[in-house]
Amino acid sequence: MLITSSRKPSASTRTLCKLLASFFDCAYFNRGKMGMGEVLEHADTSSLIVIGEYHGNPGSISVYNPDGFCVLSIYMSVWTSDEPYCGPGSAETSLEGEGELAPVLSELLQMDENPSAGQKIVISDKQIDFLENDRVLFSLKIRSHRIFHGDDS
Repeated sequence: MLITSSRKPSASTRTLCKLLASFFDCAYFNRGKMGMGEVLEHADTSSLIVIGEYHGNPGSISVYNPDGFCVLSIYMSVWTSDEPYCGPGSAETSLEGEGELAPVLSELLQMDENPSAGQKIVISDKQIDFLENDRVLFSLKIRSHRIFHGDDS
């Protein structure tokens, strides 16, 4: 998985990108003037997550499959804890939740439910919480989302 942002991200957008990259133990890179085609080449055979902005703050997440098609778009706002987060280390990450988003994210992120995992992603249709040892590190409050299927235009 690869995480990037809009062309000129604000500090808060870069912070969210780095938090997500650290949580998922994946790569984050500064997009700069690269077009989406070049960015997708860097993603190679994995998913690409692009963090977009709204009024200078992180406002959207678009998930692209390895073929370059946007499969999920989420409009959201972000809440972060004041407590420091030092990264995944050797902790296993699991995903749990209900609603329309849970199975889609489980497939895209290739994660299953594991109650003993140190890091968890708890999903509902209104919020996605990122936890470490049952402590919320940051949350994405979902304003709206759209799941794209192969027959969508």
